[in-house]
Order: sequence, then structure tokens, then C-alpha cells
Amino acid sequence: MSEPTSTIYILYNAKASILGKLNYACRKITAGSEDSPCAACDLTHGGLKLDESAEWKQTKKQIGGASVKQLHKDELTPEVRKFLDSNSLRWPMILGQDSKGGPIKLLIDASALQPVSHDHSAFLSLLDKRAAEEAVPIHVKDRLLLPVVPFVPNALLPNHITFIAFVVGLLACVAATSPRFSSLAVYLWLLNRLLDNLDGVLARSRDIASELGGFLDLLSDFIVYSLIPICVAYGQYAANGPDWFTASSFLAITILEATFHVNNFVLFYIAAVSATKQEGELTSLTMKPALIEGLESGLIFTAMFIWPEYVVVMSWAMSLGVVIGTVQRVAALIRVLSNMESVKREKDS
Repeated sequence: MSEPTSTIYILYNAKASILGKLNYACRKITAGSEDSPCAACDLTHGGLKLDESAEWKQTKKQIGGASVKQLHKDELTPEVRKFLDSNSLRWPMILGQDSKGGPIKLLIDASALQPVSHDHSAFLSLLDKRAAEEAVPIHVKDRLLLPVVPFVPNALLPNHITFIAFVVGLLACVAATSPRFSSLAVYLWLLNRLLDNLDGVLARSRDIASELGGFLDLLSDFIVYSLIPICVAYGQYAANGPDWFTASSFLAITILEATFHVNNFVLFYIAAVSATKQEGELTSLTMKPALIEGLESGLIFTAMFIWPEYVVVMSWAMSLGVVIGTVQRVAALIRVLSNMESVKREKDS
């Protein structure tokens, strides 16, 4: 089952009926450029348009942890109507309600909505701030890198950035093999992380996300991730001589690499079976949080670049975390597959 989400209500200062839309069109045409009759309509439709704007569709995707409901005056739910009846508020407005069905809160009133109705980045920032203040849990995706997107040339596609990130990641690994370039390796790795996140943000903002892009992104990440411990360890060998390369250091690196491959096999197997069986429980297994996720991996790899002398200790620690997460997923997978077999036998009998 999916986790419960908060609800964001966008209330239009117009009715959904044909007469309501005609009334809004007349008000829009006769209103001044600085006095729109419905800032919410400007936000989601870009003015006098029947369809939602492409920009709003992308903006809506960036509101995580919440379902977005867009309601006209004649489409209000009883709960929303009750809230409005007990409060004297000017239309349009943005309301919010937490995932537990708590009281509805006013997030953005008409006066605050007007200035951000044509600036979706500003709207997301304001919504995120007000939702936090009113204890309505949401999270804005791509918040940090979204302001960078307008400065990316149109000729530069997400897959181009993925390739650049991959090359930079490889250069970071090469730099890590030499003690003279250990500082450069850190900066190259951080640049790789920035670019690795930017390609996805760019794809989503331009609405050109693709399966190919996702595959190339994962492939390049896995290659770089696999090389980091090896290259950092080689850098320590180059700095300290053969005495550093003991059985313990060899085992630490090889076992870490082995845990990567086993964990990735389990994840890909779950994904492959989920695609063929269309089993909700299987799909949910890939989303179960593990001890070592993307953020934790990034932090540990960053620590390896900054403090390469501790690469053996960090490799052992990371191996343990990956093993724990893999065992948890395997145990859950066995349970789900056993249940599926039981259901299949019952149907066949």
C-alpha cells in the first residue's frame, strides 16, 4: 500500500460550468494587467486557456508527498466548503491538509498568490515555506537545482549532462589513484554529484525524461561507484608502498565490491519480476528503505575521497550496511514469492 499523503487544494475564483467560464473570461478581459480576477488560473493555465500549461504540469510533479486537487467554486468538497464558511477569505487561495486528515489550513491567500502566479519557482518556494509553517508535510523535488535549469543551453540535453558527469566521475577515480591529485579528486567527485543530479532535474523540467536516460544514468553511476573504492585503495598503495596492501585491505575492497553486485542483482531481479507479474507487493520491495541508500552511499564515497587513509575501515562498514539491507530485501522477497506460489496453487486446485 502507498503511504498516505497530504492534500493541497488550489481553489479557483471561477466556476467550472460554461457560464462560469464565460464569466471568468469577461472578467479577465476587462481586468487590468496587474489585477487578475484569478491568480490560481494564471498559475495553472497561464491565463485564458482551457488546458493546463506545460509549465504547471511540471510544477505539479515537483510537489512531493501530497496530492494536488484543483477545485472551482462549484466543485468544493463538504469539508472544504465547511472551512470556507467558517472563515472570511478572498478567492483564489491555496489550502492544505495533512495526511492524517487534520484541520484544513490556509497556505497561500489571494494577495500572496498574485505575485507568484507567473513565477513557478517562486510559487514552489512559497508553498514549501508555508506548508512547513502550517505543519502540512510536503517536499519540493529538485528545489536546489531547479533555479539552474534556465541557464542550461537548450542544445545541451540531459543525456549530454549524464555523459559529462560520467567522464568527470572517471577523472575523479583516476585522480584518486595518485596522492598528488587527491584534492582534485574530491572536487571532481563533487562536480560529478552536481551534474548527476542536474541531468534528472533538466529532464523533468523540460518534460523529456526517458527510459534511455534513466538507464544511462544508472549505468554510469554503477561504473563510477564500483571504481571508487578500488582507485582510492590504489592511491593508498601508491602513497604507502607494498606494506599497505595487506590481506585485510584486499578483503575489505573485494567484499565491498561483492556486496554491490549481490545487492544490485536482488534489486534488478525484483524489478524484472515486478514488471512481468505486476505484483504490488513486489514493487513495494524496491521502495523499502535500506541501511545504505543513495544518500548514505554518496556520503561514504565522499568521505573516501576526503580521508583516503580510512578507506579500509569505511569499506568494511559500508559492506556491513549493504549486507544488512540485502538480507532484509531477500527475506521479504522470499516471503512475497512464497505467498504468490500459495495463491497460484489455490487457483489451480
